Amino acid sequence: MNDLRSDHFDVAPGPQGPGNAVAPPPPPPPPGVQPPQRRSRSLLVAAAVAGVLIAGVAVGVPLGLLSRGSGSGPSSRATPAPSAASAATVQARALYQQAIAAANSSAGFHYVAVSTGANGTQRIAGDAGQDGGTQAITMGSTYGPEQFSLVLVSGTVYFQGNSPALQDQLGVPAANAPGLVGKWISVSSGDGPYGIVAPGITVGDQVQETGLVPTSTTQNNTGTRILGTVPAQQGATGPAHLDVASGTHLPISYVAVVSANGTATTSTTAFTKWGTAPSATAPSGAVAWSTLGASQPPGGYGSGGNTSATPQA
Repeated sequence: MNDLRSDHFDVAPGPQGPGNAVAPPPPPPPPGVQPPQRRSRSLLVAAAVAGVLIAGVAVGVPLGLLSRGSGSGPSSRATPAPSAASAATVQARALYQQAIAAANSSAGFHYVAVSTGANGTQRIAGDAGQDGGTQAITMGSTYGPEQFSLVLVSGTVYFQGNSPALQDQLGVPAANAPGLVGKWISVSSGDGPYGIVAPGITVGDQVQETGLVPTSTTQNNTGTRILGTVPAQQGATGPAHLDVASGTHLPISYVAVVSANGTATTSTTAFTKWGTAPSATAPSGAVAWSTLGASQPPGGYGSGGNTSATPQA
């Protein structure tokens, strides 16, 4: 609700002679996003939003140098007041920044995320913490309906799932998968599927899923709705909104409709239990993934059997 850390940009100063206003810096391009794929990992690169917000605030602040001296010099010109549209955008960006900051600082929360598109429906119910968390996931794939659970503790992901999930997510051979159903499998950093099963479990990862380029706000019966669009990248675009609570500015729900290559995916996430850290503990008796003889499946780990997907390293 996945990571760029660049929130700094330099702006060359404009002319500052008599009668010339200092132009505010133009906003940078929106943060990148990829179309939702397995587990909807990519609706936000949150750190890049900081640059957008800084630029947005600058747009709303009239900056100018009024001329001094005799009337024989150039006439003075004040910077025009921002238009109603730009003021609304500045307000939306500022509120979005507050919501992201409030969410990132929370000890934890519960969420339910549902994505529906041409490839079916996937559902994630999770409890996110600052350094760990849990997820229960259901989704369709060419291997069959997948059901699996994830627990992140001290940097290790513990996986438990059915046969289709074992084959798709972990690359377990079809002949061996039935014998591992119901068993916990530990996936460590450096293991092949770690980059697929680990992202999205913590508070920071989930907050990054709420990707939005804010344009305006409107009031509703729970607080404020921040309207905007999904950050565009690779041809994906679409409307999105984030509902935040009055007072706390904590997210209540997030909805995005992403369109790419003529296909639309609707993603909805509901947030509850803010401030509640998950009680994630490492399951006992877990089997190490490195001992399973597993290998990358066609299309990559977690591709759903889509051989046209970019293979995972």
